[in-house]
Amino acid sequence: MKCNLDCDYCHSGIYGGHDNSQKHPKLEDCAKTIDFMFEYVDNIMQQRLKSLRSVVLNVYGGEALHHPKIVDILALVREKYQPYAKNWLLRVTTTTNLILPPKKLEKIIPLIDEFTVSYHANNTDRQKTQFRQNILQIKNSSVPVKCIVLMHAESALFADAENQINWCKQNNIKHLPRQLDRAVKSNQFDYDKKQVHWFENLYQKASYKTESIVLPSVNEKTNLTATGRACCGGRQLCMNSDYGQRHFFVNNQFSDWYCSVDKFFLYVKQVNGEIYFNKDCKMRYEGQIGPIGNLNDTDKILSQQKNQNSVVQCKKTRCFCGLCAPKARDLDTFKQIMLKYQS
Repeated sequence: MKCNLDCDYCHSGIYGGHDNSQKHPKLEDCAKTIDFMFEYVDNIMQQRLKSLRSVVLNVYGGEALHHPKIVDILALVREKYQPYAKNWLLRVTTTTNLILPPKKLEKIIPLIDEFTVSYHANNTDRQKTQFRQNILQIKNSSVPVKCIVLMHAESALFADAENQINWCKQNNIKHLPRQLDRAVKSNQFDYDKKQVHWFENLYQKASYKTESIVLPSVNEKTNLTATGRACCGGRQLCMNSDYGQRHFFVNNQFSDWYCSVDKFFLYVKQVNGEIYFNKDCKMRYEGQIGPIGNLNDTDKILSQQKNQNSVVQCKKTRCFCGLCAPKARDLDTFKQIMLKYQS
């Protein structure tokens, strides 16, 4: 949960984006968590088509690379994966602000398959310079890197984010502009008319064979989160089983829909031991919101997993990371969609 930044759109506290009052998790506790996660996903992979047996382990926080034992943790991931290597493919990624010393980054790079780095326009000039130098260090190591540019609504910072996008283009860095998800009542991060049209142009270009995207009628300020969002990873999404059209920006309201987040996500909050299907929605079965268990009792979770035929039914008003998990309004359609993933 610890982070070396304190961005104004990131909530602090144990259930926020970071909490520097918490201690770094111990190495031995992280090792036990890796064991649990690999056993959990191995159960899921056994039910998948062989062509779909792949797992992404995303290491994040807070700021995960700020952990003093992060190199040891990542080395343990590689070691503990070996017994499963013949069964499914593992890709290790990290979501990081990339504000760290080059020498530490040099040790981390060989242990990561792909970096997702987040650019924060309200960083200091020194931090922005370090961020860009570190991106180039990763690129020069021939490791894939994608830059998520957080588009701050403040006009000067929005322009700064645009400059970062141009820098990425000039240096042939894969990048993805991302709107801020407003999760608070304040309209501090709502976008003005010009910014909304900027997003509309971006989303239309990123979609495939779709009609013009219609964003809300724009007032002085607009909360884009109330209308929809793009996938965190920049994936194009299909709607109504129409694979001929792929949308970059979609409605994010799926209350009462049936959702497969439990089949595609697992989130472990190492600092307090809570385990969820998904980091953001935190949905579980029986229409409940909350953890599915704790690291103190992983055997119970694994036992329930093997005997569980329930389906998650969403009770949230907004979908954030989890948007890309297949979902449907009715249970029969949902079950039909999920057949394509089963062995």
